[in-house]
Amino acid sequence: MDAALIDAMAAGDYRTQHLYSRHSNPTTDALQERLAAMHGGEDCVVFASGAGAVTAALVASTRERRTVVADTVLYGATTTLMRHYLADMGRRIVLVDFEDDAALRAALDANAGDVAVVYGETLSNPLVRPLDIPRVAALADAAGATFIVDNTFANPAVCRPLQWGAHLVVESLSKSIAGHSDVHGGAVVGDRGRIAPIWHAMIHTGACLDPHAAFLVWRGAKTLALRTDASQSNARAVAEALRRSPEVARVYFPDDTERGWLAGAGSTLSFVVRGGDASAACVLAELRVVVAATSLGGVESLASLPHNTSHRTAEARALVGLMPGTVRLSVGCEDPSDLVTDVLGAIERGCA
Repeated sequence: MDAALIDAMAAGDYRTQHLYSRHSNPTTDALQERLAAMHGGEDCVVFASGAGAVTAALVASTRERRTVVADTVLYGATTTLMRHYLADMGRRIVLVDFEDDAALRAALDANAGDVAVVYGETLSNPLVRPLDIPRVAALADAAGATFIVDNTFANPAVCRPLQWGAHLVVESLSKSIAGHSDVHGGAVVGDRGRIAPIWHAMIHTGACLDPHAAFLVWRGAKTLALRTDASQSNARAVAEALRRSPEVARVYFPDDTERGWLAGAGSTLSFVVRGGDASAACVLAELRVVVAATSLGGVESLASLPHNTSHRTAEARALVGLMPGTVRLSVGCEDPSDLVTDVLGAIERGCA
């Protein structure tokens, strides 16, 4: 071991000198630099999963102040993490509908001086509700809180939350950034001061990203813009076709034209078929091009039922307003006419 490494160990610099791979290595460093640049952030730390990234960001950001004010329309596992695990660690979890400005202000005022984190999703899972990032950012700043935005349903080609006032952005790298449904990963991007304790949380909780997985994510990120353009265009075509179907009661796919912080609406949408959850299950069984699976953001189109995946309990469904018969569809890069024909045909057969 040369003198520089000995000095680094003595100084406790386990991040830049690659003394131990859980702490840092050249491959994950290359990915972290790329992701930070994609988001316009100073620093990044990557994880073995998106859930690992969310956990470390929340634990590290709530060590002094203890209250988390979070949107009600979150990924079910994130809500469970907050209410069952962070709460057990002594954090106070306040869930409030961020679209209700008065309710959000009241929640922040009621916990004044102790709000550590304000937490939301750029596009909510599974109903794709856009978050008013600039408005919520201003409220978080006024409360002295760290504003964390989960950008998984968007990705940095659709939204860069740091540019619109967020302090930290979380991504599930397993989804559109990697893009090929063959790797798990997560990331947190932000300024160096806020990232440093999150890196420490990563090394002590052990949720480090494997170097080969980092390479796979780095490979996928090179085509992110191309894949995002194709999948968003396909998603718009499918959404328009679904809105014309008599068997579809509602389509959740946002109009992004009046939201300057969104460069599109993402490639995930949800729709409600008439006949409830039984009909939705029949629709999934009739799909031929689209695959029934619970992930999203890959080059292939996937469909799932949120009521038996991400939002399994009645309480979780009530929080996000999940209607019976809801199908979540992650639209990929196949031929759009094939996708429209497949989805409409599956609805016609499944709801017959």
